[in-house]
Amino acid sequence: MAKLERFSTPARVSDRKPAEWSARVKEIFSNYVGPKFPQFYDPIAKNTPADAQRPMIPWAAFPADLRATEPSQARRWPLADGDRELQDEYCEWSVERSGGRITKVTFTTEVPEYWAHLFHTDPARLVALYQKHVDPRVKLADLRGPGGDYRPENKWNTSRPGRLAHIMQRNNTLCAAIDLVAKATIQRVRNGQPVTQQQELVRCAQLGEPLRNSDPQIAAAANEAVRGGGEITLADPIGLYLRRPMTAGMVTPDGVDAAKFWAIERGDARHTLRARFEVPPTHGYAIGDIKIGGRPIEFGGQVAERVQVWISPCVKKGHHKVVPQPCSGS
Repeated sequence: MAKLERFSTPARVSDRKPAEWSARVKEIFSNYVGPKFPQFYDPIAKNTPADAQRPMIPWAAFPADLRATEPSQARRWPLADGDRELQDEYCEWSVERSGGRITKVTFTTEVPEYWAHLFHTDPARLVALYQKHVDPRVKLADLRGPGGDYRPENKWNTSRPGRLAHIMQRNNTLCAAIDLVAKATIQRVRNGQPVTQQQELVRCAQLGEPLRNSDPQIAAAANEAVRGGGEITLADPIGLYLRRPMTAGMVTPDGVDAAKFWAIERGDARHTLRARFEVPPTHGYAIGDIKIGGRPIEFGGQVAERVQVWISPCVKKGHHKVVPQPCSGS
């Protein structure tokens, strides 16, 4: 396989200036390719063979940190729904209700960097997306920060009830995901012994947050993939993607499989960037009438516990001499 001509947009969504998006991603990559991370490569600059592996690395969307610190489901679900800063697994969601009953949960993994790209290259498209998916009253001025650049945490994208545009939690960025994969290529040792356990590796190499689902899973997978001297990058189209919720155990009033209520709004079945969980009006009931474990769905967090997020690296054979390094700070 030849070199990648350019980086595709996330999920290959239509874009008037895809070359500008590719240049933005290439700029991020430029911070990690070279002698410091020799086993991480830029697929535009180097060939990717046809036999390169593209594994899926999945993890749970519900924040592991909150699960660890709040053992009560009844308390952690509303906490997660009420504070998007807690939704730190590269997936965020918001909830809509009618008469106090939950009617829709919207999930997204769309990275803020792409929406900033639209702000600079196609502001009309940016506003149209906000008006379609968030609120028809959105204006471009609402999305501009004090310095004139795009503001991810604008008033329309900080929704908890209502609708959200894209992920905005401070750790939920494409830069963070690329940084994690690149830095995880370095093999680590402590007291002469390889560090391979997920949480231990994250702590040792300072690869994000050890209590998250995502960081340890991504770091350990990338670290193992290049242990034998191979090279790694992120598979095109680069992005974070959703898998539909696991609906086994969800009981609907009419016996319909709740999987039918997962509607993709951005991306496609393989690369889903945004989706809603909502019962069509023809069924005569709402999400709040569906039960899990005998309990009605009252919070988006109940659904988020059944949703997975994933990223795909691309791993090719290589002959690098692996030189393990000690833990950071030791």
